[in-house]
Amino acid sequence: MNIRLILVAIVLAGLFGCGSSKKTQQQVAPQPEWVKMRPSSATYYYGIGAVRKTMDVGQYQQAARQNALADMAGEISTNISSNSVLHAFESNLNFREDFTSTIKAQTQQDLEGYELVDSWEDLENYWVYYRLSKSQYQELKERRKSEAVKRSFDFFTSGVSEREQGNIRTAIVQLLKSLEPIKPYFSESLPVSYNGQEIFLGNEIFKELSATISNLEVVPVRKTLDVKIGEDLAQGQIAFETRYETQGRVSDIPLQAKYSEKPIRNNKLRSDGQGLAKFQIDVVRSTKTREVFTTEVNIDDMLAEAGADQFVRRMVHRFTIPKGTIAINIIRPSFSIESNEIMLGEQQTPGVLETSFRQKAIDAGFVVKSGNSDYTVRIMAVASPGKDGGQFKTVSLDGQIAIVNSNGTKIYQQSLEGFIGRHFDYKQAADDAFREARRRFENSFFRDIQEAVTKR
Repeated sequence: MNIRLILVAIVLAGLFGCGSSKKTQQQVAPQPEWVKMRPSSATYYYGIGAVRKTMDVGQYQQAARQNALADMAGEISTNISSNSVLHAFESNLNFREDFTSTIKAQTQQDLEGYELVDSWEDLENYWVYYRLSKSQYQELKERRKSEAVKRSFDFFTSGVSEREQGNIRTAIVQLLKSLEPIKPYFSESLPVSYNGQEIFLGNEIFKELSATISNLEVVPVRKTLDVKIGEDLAQGQIAFETRYETQGRVSDIPLQAKYSEKPIRNNKLRSDGQGLAKFQIDVVRSTKTREVFTTEVNIDDMLAEAGADQFVRRMVHRFTIPKGTIAINIIRPSFSIESNEIMLGEQQTPGVLETSFRQKAIDAGFVVKSGNSDYTVRIMAVASPGKDGGQFKTVSLDGQIAIVNSNGTKIYQQSLEGFIGRHFDYKQAADDAFREARRRFENSFFRDIQEAVTKR
């Protein structure tokens, strides 16, 4: 009995399943022509979007709509006028690709007045179909372009006026601002009347912007500076003037500085009321003979103030940005040596440690000389007999090494102790003690002396 009921249930389930499948297939409408073949028209732009269906109906329908609008934006072609901003940059393929992508995104954002024509779906995919009147779109575009040109022209004339008044930073910022409203129309000529003549606005903005930036100069007060390792360079020494070709020194120009040895603090300044910007380097520690200090106009600061996007920034960075440089000549400090090295009661001239220091200093590029110097090395080392241990003779070495600067200030001191020499002969034992002291000096103490000199 149970087996018969199970068989009946299976048969019924199969029948219902077949019926459901047929019903689902019957609910799928025939594929419309616009899905099979994209329509074209002299009257409308079309946008068709398709996505795979998911459990979230609202999500996949919204995705299809966005795809359709993106498709429509891509259908709206962009022709590049020979009198346009973009034409001047057309040789750079990346610029054209970036512009096309930017304009497509802007066009999609600005689309208005489009209408839903149809939608269709099968078991796995969903399609949506929009259209937009070309005449309606063109009318809306021309209205927006006219408003954009007006805003841009106001910024442009303001920038030129500020430049004539000597406000160079403000002039550059205003000229940069004038680019933003017309960015969607960089491929068009944009003719306007200016001072009784017809100009192409985008091109004129870039011409005036380029001229304003190129006429700005960053001039070092000194072209070269000498500095010793371990010293700093104060603000009064590293100074730059900001000049404009027709006006001399100009103020309020943002600058950024770079020092080839290392990053510096406060590397961004604006020129003061006298058109000067003064930077500072802390302790110079370079092992090279020359470093370079470079200061250039901080165009990114003005681009940020103008609210320029990445596309405009890339275009502006093609200009030659004014900069100035100072050569920093690195002078190695000089040393003189006062050595008192005594081995078993006899003065050693030259001493083992004196000879070792001299060679290490010369190898490191320092100057070793007699008489006046930047630093004096004072070496005191005495090797004396110690307690004998059977057949071996023992000699111990004690003393100190000190470094004083030209003012007599001690900047380094190291005790010499614990150096022991053992041998059958006192002289050989003393030599061993000095060798141990020299090894420690070369492997450790000299490095500490370098750091004391260069990192004080």
